[in-house]
Amino acid sequence: MSKNPADSVVPLTDAEITALETLLATPAFAKQAMGLDEMQGFLCAVISGPEQVPSSRWLPAVLGDPVYESAAQAEEVMSLLMRFYGEIATGLGAGEAPALVLNYDGDGKSDEYDYATWCLAYLDGVDFATTPWDEVGDADEVNELLFPLSLLAGEIDPKSLKQIKPIEFATLVAECEDDLPLLLVEIYQYFRSRPAGSGKTRRDAPAVAKVKPGTKKLH
Repeated sequence: MSKNPADSVVPLTDAEITALETLLATPAFAKQAMGLDEMQGFLCAVISGPEQVPSSRWLPAVLGDPVYESAAQAEEVMSLLMRFYGEIATGLGAGEAPALVLNYDGDGKSDEYDYATWCLAYLDGVDFATTPWDEVGDADEVNELLFPLSLLAGEIDPKSLKQIKPIEFATLVAECEDDLPLLLVEIYQYFRSRPAGSGKTRRDAPAVAKVKPGTKKLH
């Protein structure tokens, strides 16, 4: 019996997420590395695309060109980051909606999370592909799948949204936020099903692991 690939990946604990965040805040990575929320968004797209992207390509994109303080620091960062990548990859491969790493952006009275930064990083991951996604899949289908991410990222032309009433727009945004985790699985499965194609899956909203005020993740 084949082994489930998810069994070989040990998810990062909240303490390890904090450790990785602390390491990325050191001078070696200052103003170079993506934040953890950006890393997760970018890597979700890199993993979900139609082509496998080697770590030699995506590592510089997420880390920049750091000068490590020691070999031990380099080893620790690589170990944590590769496990982070593996956790995302095996989760999507198993059809599991990821627990999003989101920065808290509220005023303490309401739960507001920064979806825009996460989704912008995902779209950067889409653009990172050697072959455009809409050239591999059906362009209309790909654009439809990416629309919620583009909306949350603020990338939709405001002129095209003028006919939507404010209350309807707020409802649409809330639905996109709630549906985002399972949508990520749907996008992943879309390219895994090519070229035979597959029907659309329903996007029921799973629970999202939201964190505040830092960038910790709940498993």
